[in-house]
Amino acid sequence: MFESPSSESVKIFITAGDPSADAHAARLMQALRTRIPHVVFQGFGGPAMEMQGLQSVARLEDLAVTGFAEVARRYGYFRTLLERCGRLLNEQRPALFIPVDYPGFNIRLAAHARKANVPVAWYIAPQLWAWGKSRAKRLAEVVDRMLVVFPFEQKFFSDFGIRTELVGHPLLDDPVFDTIGEHGLVQKTNATNDANLNSQTVVLMPGSRTQEVRRHVRLLADLARGINSTMSGISIEVPKPARLDTSLYAPLVGEGAALVEDSRLALRNGAAGMIKAGTSTLEAALLGLPFATFYKTSMPSYLLAKKLVNVTSVTMMNLLLDRNVVHEYIQHDATPARLLGEVHELLANTERRTELFTASQEVRSLLGGPGATNRAADVIVSMLERRGY
Repeated sequence: MFESPSSESVKIFITAGDPSADAHAARLMQALRTRIPHVVFQGFGGPAMEMQGLQSVARLEDLAVTGFAEVARRYGYFRTLLERCGRLLNEQRPALFIPVDYPGFNIRLAAHARKANVPVAWYIAPQLWAWGKSRAKRLAEVVDRMLVVFPFEQKFFSDFGIRTELVGHPLLDDPVFDTIGEHGLVQKTNATNDANLNSQTVVLMPGSRTQEVRRHVRLLADLARGINSTMSGISIEVPKPARLDTSLYAPLVGEGAALVEDSRLALRNGAAGMIKAGTSTLEAALLGLPFATFYKTSMPSYLLAKKLVNVTSVTMMNLLLDRNVVHEYIQHDATPARLLGEVHELLANTERRTELFTASQEVRSLLGGPGATNRAADVIVSMLERRGY
């Protein structure tokens, strides 16, 4: 238990800009609350963080923007928010600033924290190894401690002089990832090319942001139409975050897709999936779902990303294993016909399903077991104790 030398509250500024980071940050806040009496959290995030007492200065809906061109169009909003957060750090001088992922904004805000003499413990590192090695030197100037979730990240950031701790991945702290489940991939591998595919569910995930759903919904609606016209008895589920408007999904609903609230339950029980690039692909891997990755963005963002991104895959499972076991359909390759062919393969090819199952077990082994959140909380408490809080 953290013991503050005074009865005053311990203020922590914490920021997360998308639904995944909101969930991980909320779990960290809960762990810190058990260790630090009278802790007060301020910053920005989503409903999960607000449930842990966050005094938020921005809405998650306004923050969850992807793509270089899309962010540029909202430059004025983010500049104003950065100035506001910078003033809060300077005026209130919290004990610590915890940026959670969200690199484009948080790197700039960390610089404000450094000027205000507020230490920075970054949780869930920005993926500079993929798209921004040039920023790593800048990051080293503004971060006191980096808490990373993937094994290869520890060396990457340490090589730039950043004190780095491997805490493990917080996804594994959610009990839903303890096992693959009763309807997991082991049982699903009974499918054969001649099998009756009745009572199997295909999971389609267009994304967790309004912008992503709008970009992907027509593509997945065309895929759903193809599934319904070429296979009998297949149900289609589409996870929908509660905060997003149901009307966004009208094309998919019109093709018979069912909207579901629990994305992880859908991934756990599905027979196959077509998953938007992002954290959900790692969730699908850990839950044993046979899946492929897809993504479409604006042409300016795509062309700029091609110049900046220096990894061979956008799927974390492939990066962790250093081989492209999960098939990817990005931009021009993401067509209804190609996605439909992949779904047929995922449902009916026993060897392919077994290959993906084996790979998912390898990923689980690489990431280790649960406890990432508690390890991160312990590092943060030690930082506060050394500063005399």
